[in-house]
Amino acid sequence: MNFLYGDIVEAPKGFAPPESWPEYGAVADPLGFCAREQVGENPSGVRWAAWPLCFEEYVGDTEPNLEASKTGMLARNRMVGWKRISRTHTEPGWHTPSRKPWRIDGWHTLVAGEDYTKNWFKNARREARLWREDFLGSHYTVEDISIEEFADAYKKSTAAQKTDLTLLKVLLRKQALPKIRKHILLWGVRDIETGRIVAGTAVITSPTYKSSVRFCPFMLAEARNTYASTGLVDHWFGWAQKKNIQYMLFTCFWQPGDPVGWKGPAEFKSHFGLQYVAYPPFLTRFVHGKIF
Repeated sequence: MNFLYGDIVEAPKGFAPPESWPEYGAVADPLGFCAREQVGENPSGVRWAAWPLCFEEYVGDTEPNLEASKTGMLARNRMVGWKRISRTHTEPGWHTPSRKPWRIDGWHTLVAGEDYTKNWFKNARREARLWREDFLGSHYTVEDISIEEFADAYKKSTAAQKTDLTLLKVLLRKQALPKIRKHILLWGVRDIETGRIVAGTAVITSPTYKSSVRFCPFMLAEARNTYASTGLVDHWFGWAQKKNIQYMLFTCFWQPGDPVGWKGPAEFKSHFGLQYVAYPPFLTRFVHGKIF
């Protein structure tokens, strides 16, 4: 395929998309305010429903055991989706509605003691340097902030104006899960003079996979010329290196057929020394269940 940002390579051993991490809280991801439950085992999946529609989804290279998912409050007739990581053979009974990868992700491999910016694009290294020299500590700080302050700032951001509050709602659902909340950090860029949060991001980290992913980043219009977005990535990389995190993940890179609005954010993410993986096409299967 013609990929805009770099070469597609095979994912390294130990790499996995965040939806398959036990610390990610994938049960919170389905959009809307539908009922949802975790189902199945090896791999576990997520089922969500708003009558009369019912869906189920798994992420991983092990074929879902659909016998193990017959129980549950929402085990009605349902459409099951299987998102594979590297397995390409289509098993009997599964169908491929599209030959397009279900997603393209990028990752940076951190090495202890190494300058993680050495493989960044030149403009990203320059922005990180200017952020450190001209803004960090003198005009702005990067701080841990509460979910309330994070949400309030996000609602005023350019991200909210462009894509509404969908990602924030998902983050709030994740925060409501105690086992997941302890793996989420919320960072804000605070204007020292006004006390306002002008940019921020959540990061979700998996000790199981030694991985961390950026989630729900935002910036207010007033921070546009401060390099705050690059500053937050720099802060994240530095923090993760100290924590011996191996893989830094950036998800959802644009490919033909995706919304045009994804191109700008994908271009920004591509500047941080990434390799890319294209996951095999999405598989579906209809499964009979309860009729009530």
